[in-house]
Amino acid sequence: MSDTTPMIFADDFIEHHNVAWRIEQAVEDPNNPLLVPEYPWESACPTSGHGTVLIDPIDGKFKAWLVSIEEDVNYKRGQIHMRLCHFESDDGVNWRRPMHDVTTYPEHDKTNIVFGYDTGGRSTYASVHIDPDANPDEPYEMFCYRDPMWQNPGFLVPGLHDEPIDDPAVGYATRYGLYRYRSRDGIHWRPVEGPIKFKSGDTLNVHRAADGDGYVAHHKDGMPAFPGGFYAYDVGAGECRVNLRKTSPDGTNWSESRVIMTPDYFDHQGDQIMEVGHFPYGRGIIGLTAIYHAWSQRMDLQWATSTDGIKWWRPSPRQACLPNGMLGDDGGGMIWPTRTLVEHDGRWYIYYGALDGLHGDLYLNYDNCLLLHGGFCRASWEVGRLWSAMQASGGRQMEGYLTTPPGAPGAHAGKQLVINAQTRHEGQVIAEVRTPEGKVVDGFSRDDCQAFAGDDKTAAVQWTGGHVLPRDGVCVRFYLRDAYLYGFDFR
Repeated sequence: MSDTTPMIFADDFIEHHNVAWRIEQAVEDPNNPLLVPEYPWESACPTSGHGTVLIDPIDGKFKAWLVSIEEDVNYKRGQIHMRLCHFESDDGVNWRRPMHDVTTYPEHDKTNIVFGYDTGGRSTYASVHIDPDANPDEPYEMFCYRDPMWQNPGFLVPGLHDEPIDDPAVGYATRYGLYRYRSRDGIHWRPVEGPIKFKSGDTLNVHRAADGDGYVAHHKDGMPAFPGGFYAYDVGAGECRVNLRKTSPDGTNWSESRVIMTPDYFDHQGDQIMEVGHFPYGRGIIGLTAIYHAWSQRMDLQWATSTDGIKWWRPSPRQACLPNGMLGDDGGGMIWPTRTLVEHDGRWYIYYGALDGLHGDLYLNYDNCLLLHGGFCRASWEVGRLWSAMQASGGRQMEGYLTTPPGAPGAHAGKQLVINAQTRHEGQVIAEVRTPEGKVVDGFSRDDCQAFAGDDKTAAVQWTGGHVLPRDGVCVRFYLRDAYLYGFDFR
């Protein structure tokens, strides 16, 4: 039997009755914050969350490439001091800053900075992938936004741009954008190409495709704000942030952008989509989604999922899976996630920039942006248990039910129904097998089902008619009473 814990994805049900979605809350690490400002180049925060954390398959260490922010009393919007820095950990909790000779800083001959301004200007959103089998000489690959105009005379990316540009307008227009790098050690990076023709804003994560063939990028863009969604103090006043998707077979040639997520009627009228994650699991993709609340200038995290990468579903009622704390505490203002989840010891971890302040000043009558401050934190969930279906009414008196669509050929016959579920008190989960026309299959009615009670991620459902399904093309109706159904599968 597969070790993958069954989960619920976007197209699993065609019918819902008295059903709502329970959102599991993240467990914050008791050691938070894992990093706080220590050096001058990270005096505002060691990381804003723009970057990648992963477990290196080469040496088994936790590694991170994150944007650090420097405090600046002369700060103006669009002039945040952002450098890409390297961090390592043996356990994911205790992090160190390996000091390299790649980039210096006044009074510091060695730093953990891997991209300073002299290598191509300011850096944002580093997407790192490691593939030692495909690229044994340079197994580390990175896509990163660079701004060569930022404190870089001539607007050069050394190794790619040979001729300086004196005209700031021309320099910015031709050399700001997405760059690609390779590295033998994850520290010394060789520019490969850039700027890649990739029209996007400043929020971008590049992922390997779920099937491992090519790349998928999720990026932010703007559309006219919805009625009631204009907030004069927001830096994007008049726009609503949405998320789009691009694909590429080789990382160089990219498709046109396609909108994958916008706010809908389940959201507050001031809610916007800042980021959508991409974490392949089972037969679908999990997307940890950063929801920007323009009305409060805060940002928290919610779940989304997709089976095709285009149509995304967010469980309702909408609730943060990693909510903000109190303003002034780490994460009390904004939570900026790193590129993807990290699976370790039966849990899924998200590392994030836990910012203590708001995105903008609520009492200004013009668009503005504040400097980011905060620490580096992590939180986690049990693998396979992020959201569950339950009866909307709660309790044990009124049951809820969900019905699956008819399966494709080979989807059911001779296979066992396995559920990932948990019950409370005297609750139970019962499954009934039906034809597409709604007729109950003999021996597989609700009365024939051995009710499930307890807590199991891979519980096999049994009926008097047998322990495997008798035919293809059937529907399964789940009846829930004081129970949480996290997922199901046919195996």
